This record gives sequence, structure tokens and C-alpha cells, in this order.
Amino acid sequence: MKKQQNVLQNRLTGADGVRALACLLVIAHHISQRLNMMTQTKGVQEAQAFFLMGNAGVSIFFVLSGFLLSYPFWKRYVENDDFPSMKQYTVRRAARIIPGYYIAILVSILVIWLGHIPVERLGTRLLAGFTFTAGFSYVTFFPVDTNAALWSISFEVFSYLLMPLFMFGLYKLPGRSRSFWRAMAYWAGALILVYYANQLVHQLFTPDNIRRGWQYGNIGGAKYWMPNYNPLGFFGHFSMGILAAGITAGLFKIQEKLKALKKFGVFDLIASMSLAGAFYILWEFRRALEFSHSLQNQPYFFPSFAALVAVALAAAPHSVLVGRILDNPFFRFTSRVSFGLYVWHYFIIFLVSDLWAKDYVYMGTSSLGRWGWISLAIVAVSYIIATLSYYLVEKPILDKAHKIS
Repeated sequence: MKKQQNVLQNRLTGADGVRALACLLVIAHHISQRLNMMTQTKGVQEAQAFFLMGNAGVSIFFVLSGFLLSYPFWKRYVENDDFPSMKQYTVRRAARIIPGYYIAILVSILVIWLGHIPVERLGTRLLAGFTFTAGFSYVTFFPVDTNAALWSISFEVFSYLLMPLFMFGLYKLPGRSRSFWRAMAYWAGALILVYYANQLVHQLFTPDNIRRGWQYGNIGGAKYWMPNYNPLGFFGHFSMGILAAGITAGLFKIQEKLKALKKFGVFDLIASMSLAGAFYILWEFRRALEFSHSLQNQPYFFPSFAALVAVALAAAPHSVLVGRILDNPFFRFTSRVSFGLYVWHYFIIFLVSDLWAKDYVYMGTSSLGRWGWISLAIVAVSYIIATLSYYLVEKPILDKAHKIS
């Protein structure tokens, strides 16, 4: 029985489904940008406005990463065990990110070279991209123009570094016994610290208005985004997942006492209502100005959207139905190949618009039917490449990493 419970705890039901939702939302955002909204009917315009909010899937990715990566730390914490192996953590994170990401950058560079595509500050941007420091400057924010979606990877890696540092501080708190509530208070304090540090980033690193805006290309667009988009601010999204993981680990610790609540569907209700609330935010603010309705002008309606996703993640592993519904076969497969989907779909969009469908650019395709079949083809090709990437590159390296760490 104990072994069965450990398998359940390690799997964290519902996480695969949430990852799939995040990935599909980001893809929906990017393909929706290509449909000319002004030529569509009112109903299509409203639906398009909603799917344009799919970029909030990036926030879901960060919350989910914080949830999954911190959970082993929380599990050992509540069981009064030692701090997890940082060698294992580092090797597995490197194996998960570096191979697929580096290949995506290299292929993107090859296309730039073969197509003689003019790119500003390419050397500096590539150096930052390969060293995961792209997110610290608007010049390097987008490592390659042919695959703009890669911007978030450096932000993720920054969060990967900060999380164990904060968790180490939690483990080293004075006292003979470990307290769940003291741990929650510690992370609440960490969030407050991140909030004030982010305020300082805004005060010290807000760019000037010279060539600031998307009309000046990706560097100008990144200059417009920053400092609202910055690595420290995104660690706030990541931290929401960390708090959720702590709650989940604490609930597993007392799961025998929760049987009645599970039986009556309390956790199903919490998870489903939280997800519904997150999607309601996207619908309600589908025409809102960017950076509105957010703390510190952060993207993706922070903290309300991220907090609702975090609550859903915390509740789903203890649910009866919601976790299983989220982890349906299609979503589980999508989750498995999600990294490849994320790092390749925008590159495919770029190739389609540059080499074939010249009108498949921002708000460029007027025909809904034409936009639909081009978009379906892009999604299908993305799935094919992502599947090949997973089974030929990512999985073999991940398997080796698990063996040596």
C-alpha cells in the first residue's frame, strides 16, 4: 500500500493535462495572430480575441514548472528527510532543456544563414541564447528572429536556479522539527521579497523610449516588454507553483484524514472551479490592454491567473475525476512532446509565412478557411517534429541522465 501511495504522489495527477493546455494555448495564440480580425464576423472576432489570450499559457508553464520541480524538495521536507541531491537536479534539468533547445537555435541560425536574413546584433544574441542569459537585456531577449518563442527559456533556467536556493533556506530554518505552516509563511515571505525586488528592477532598469515598440522589430518589441517581462518577475509565477507543491505535499501527508473530502468531490470542485476561473479571466479580459489588470504591470494577469492555476494543480492530485479527465490520452501525449511543440511551432510558422503563404503574417490572412487549413497543417507538422524530437533526441538523453544521477 505504501509503495502504491508513493507512485501516486510521484505522478501528480493532472499535471500532464495542465502542461498540454499550456502548450496548446501558446500555439493557439500564435496562429490566431495570423487571422485578420477586421474581416471576420462578430462571433469569430470574439473567439479570436479569446484565443489571442493563449499567450497566458506561458504563465501556466512557469507555475507548472515550479510545482513539479519543487515537489521533490517539499516531499523530503515534510518527511523530515535530507535536502535532495543537487547533482541529480542539475543533470536532469540540463538534459531536459539543453539538447532540444540548442538544436532549435542551431536550425534557426542555419535558416538565417541560408536565407540571408538580416538580423541585428546576431552574435551578441546568440551568445546570450546559448548561455541562457538572453532575458536580461532587450537586445538579446529574442535570441533568434526566426524562432521568437525561445525567449522564455532563459527565464525558466533563471527560476531553476533560484528555486533550490530558496528551498535550501527553508531547510536551514532553525528549529528541531519542521512545520508545514512555518514553511508556508517562509514562502509567503519569499514572494514578498520577490515583489519588492521586482519593484527595484522597474525603478532601475526601465528602458528609455528611443526605438521602443514592435514597429522597430523584435529588439524594439522586447524593449517595449521590458521590464514588465523580466526573469525575477517570472519567478513570481514560478513561486505560485512552488506554494502549490508545498500544499500538495502537506495534503499527501494527511491523506488518510482527507478520505471523506475526496469521496464527496471537494478536491474535484476546487480543481474544476479554479481552472474555470482561470479561463474566465482570459475570456473577461480578452480585449484588455497588455499589462493591465496585473500586479506590477506583469503579463498574464498576475497574480490572479497564476494563483488559480496553482490551486488547480494543488487540488488535482487529490481529486477523483478532474485529474483523470485532465490526463486523458491525447493530453498525456501532448504533454510528453510539449517541449518540442513549444520550441518548434513558431519556427514552422516563420517558414510557412516566409517561403509559402506570404499573407500568413500578423493579422494578414483574411480568409477564415485559408487560415484554418494552413493553421491545421502547421499544428500537424509541429506534432510530427515534436514527436521525432522527443523519441530521437530528448528521451534518449533523459534516460541516460536518470541512469547517471
